[in-house]
Amino acid sequence: MEEDEEEIIANSANESKKTRKITKKDVILILIITLIYAIVSFINLGTFTNPQTFWKTESEGDSVVFKIEQGKTNVSNIRFYSGVDFGNYNLYVSYDGINYAKPLEIKTNKVFAWQDFGLTGDFEYIKLEGKKEGIYLGEFALYDNLGNKLKLKPIDENSKLILDEQDTVPEEISYLNSTYFDEIYFARTAYEHQHNLPIYEWTHPPLGKLLMAIPMLFMGMTTFAYRLMGNIAGILMIPTIYVFAKMMFKETKYGVLAALIMAADGMHFVQSRLGTADGFLVLFIMLEYLFMYKYIVSEDEPLRKRLWSLFWSGLFMGLAIATKWSGVFAGIGLALVFFFYTGIKIFVHKKKWKKEDTIIIMSCFGFFVVVPIVIYLLSYIPFYIVENAYIKDFKTFIEWQQYMYKYHHDLVATHPYSSMWYTWPITKQSVLYWVGTTNEGAITRIALLGNPVIWWFSIPCMIYTLFAAIITRKFKYWFLIIPIISMMASYVGIDRIMFLYHYFPVLPFVMLTIVAFIKWIGDITKHDFLIYIFVAVIIIVFIQFYPIYSGFPTSAKYLKELQWLKTWIW
Repeated sequence: MEEDEEEIIANSANESKKTRKITKKDVILILIITLIYAIVSFINLGTFTNPQTFWKTESEGDSVVFKIEQGKTNVSNIRFYSGVDFGNYNLYVSYDGINYAKPLEIKTNKVFAWQDFGLTGDFEYIKLEGKKEGIYLGEFALYDNLGNKLKLKPIDENSKLILDEQDTVPEEISYLNSTYFDEIYFARTAYEHQHNLPIYEWTHPPLGKLLMAIPMLFMGMTTFAYRLMGNIAGILMIPTIYVFAKMMFKETKYGVLAALIMAADGMHFVQSRLGTADGFLVLFIMLEYLFMYKYIVSEDEPLRKRLWSLFWSGLFMGLAIATKWSGVFAGIGLALVFFFYTGIKIFVHKKKWKKEDTIIIMSCFGFFVVVPIVIYLLSYIPFYIVENAYIKDFKTFIEWQQYMYKYHHDLVATHPYSSMWYTWPITKQSVLYWVGTTNEGAITRIALLGNPVIWWFSIPCMIYTLFAAIITRKFKYWFLIIPIISMMASYVGIDRIMFLYHYFPVLPFVMLTIVAFIKWIGDITKHDFLIYIFVAVIIIVFIQFYPIYSGFPTSAKYLKELQWLKTWIW
């Protein structure tokens, strides 16, 4: 590292700008890597055809009646699609439409998801009776004992609503056509925002759910629609980390390395394809730090350009906080980076305070305080306009924030997939998102799990980066260590249950420590062999774990072979 000693904080901003610039070659490589990842990420992302019309019970006891067109038939199964709210139904069957047998209870415990209900018997008429007000049912299908879907005839107006989209009934239930894991909160709330309904998921700020709702305005409430924006965020992380690594390590090969590491990671792939807000959060955090780094390494640029970098950094910080409160801890790390850089420049290296320094500090108040506050307040507009809105003024807005804090602070719960923060780097505990079986008997699973090679290798890389920051005083190493520590520190001492996906915002900085470590090895050996070996291995491992990451049908034997640790549950 001796040859880089001139890169200490004192003159980090004076490094060659040319090597940091994105060249035509970089653009081509970014497009190639991003396109390949995008193609893979869009494979089986979701369906374009889910029911869009729903029967809603206006009161307890509301019912619908329909008959089997071909007459009395032996029925073996019922398939139905739940809506924005669920509840239980009484199901009655009849031979003549007048005399009904004792009811059976159909329980729905999911939103916007297909479910099956086994039913054996010969009958012609069916009546569904809601057991509470406000239950939504999207579509209803019957199957005979040979598995053939039966044609149904609506008897009343309400029954037409659950028989008008029979072409959307899937041949098999899967994650492609149904919500899974936390989509039951986020996708549901995105729909509620779109339709001005009471908001179900209020424990996080609304921006992420509002972004999810955008494609739904044009494509309807489908799995593809509410997963689309998050997947796009995951795709955009690829060029973002490429640019980050190129700026930080000043060579194209390190941009390529960083992009491939992110593209081959399981958490990035799984969490971005899930219809939740996490993809937006991580992208915004990456961008706020990217523009802060751009500000720091461009000290000889005109003040106007540097202020624009700070503005964009503050803007994305505000977007991150309006998505999830964990963006606050990323913002704290950002502030530490800024003041650490400024303090060293002024107090250690005795740089004279200039007029432009005063302008920068004053601008930062606007960029990192005013702008985020405005973004956060604007994100709550849907709460004001919904019918019977709770948030009506600033007082009720503050009360709402207090409820959010109280919920997270006082949450008492247990979960078999929860894990402590210090186990996340070794990806000790997987999180099982989806369990299914195809009609042919193959097994489908989606589990949150990092690429083991990337994650395990990152541990010595983070240690190296910390020591490099202390020993060499290179600012780029501190720039990586500070956000890792600030975000991880937010989980220390927390008693509530936590999950592996809470590590997601930290992961891009962890990945950049891998690039830093591999660069150090390359500088010592004067060879790039480690880059080629590492990239080859992580891509092979990603392909190996692809069925777990994507829900691709596989066998129980293969899933068993992938359980390198006993705590990896699927």
